[in-house]
Amino acid sequence: MRVLILRPSELLEKTIETFRRAGIEAYGCPFVSLQYEEFEVPKHDFAIVTSQNSAREIVKKGLKLGKVIAIGKKTAEILENAGYEVMIPTRYESSAIVEEFRDLLKGKRVVAIRSDKGGDALRRISEFADYSEVFAYKIVKLNGEEQRKEIERLKSGFYEAVVFSSKMIAESFFENCDAECLEKLREIKLIAIGTPTAEFLSSKGFKAFVPDEFTFDGVLRLIKSIEKS
Repeated sequence: MRVLILRPSELLEKTIETFRRAGIEAYGCPFVSLQYEEFEVPKHDFAIVTSQNSAREIVKKGLKLGKVIAIGKKTAEILENAGYEVMIPTRYESSAIVEEFRDLLKGKRVVAIRSDKGGDALRRISEFADYSEVFAYKIVKLNGEEQRKEIERLKSGFYEAVVFSSKMIAESFFENCDAECLEKLREIKLIAIGTPTAEFLSSKGFKAFVPDEFTFDGVLRLIKSIEKS
């Protein structure tokens, strides 16, 4: 199966290598770029780290954090390897933190270290805690030659599946996708990591496969199961 993986360039090469080692003919294109910011973390009891990108910046800066909650096992690994003690929700998305850690966070000072384009789910913490945010990086949509080339390859029938790793990436892709591209998408498998990404695709009239675990390991297992079916 020829698969197009849409992910920021910082993580794309490693992901493609992992898929190819597993026997998947994987290709990749970044439909967003990340612009890292200078930031300081205010006084807090709990820090929520939403991505590997934020985690790497935290480690690079050597920031002192209180108790840490990370979204995803890869994000947790980066922090744990640097000596941070980390908790993770059972489901790797923002809404799970609100649901699973409500009692623990209630009345506490909570800071989320995230991108400037994060969704609103974490902001519900402000209903029961002193919640604030700092932006470790900005997400910028891309519309250049590299992106146009992949759209043309998709329209030619080259790809059998596309993996959308975030809602923002899906938005950027669809802004680049013309009528012929949309028609071709209806003929192939679409995979969405996370509920917000799947909901966005649904709003565009596309039903996506969603892995049982919102990671690329989960995506790999899902593709293997699709190939067998």
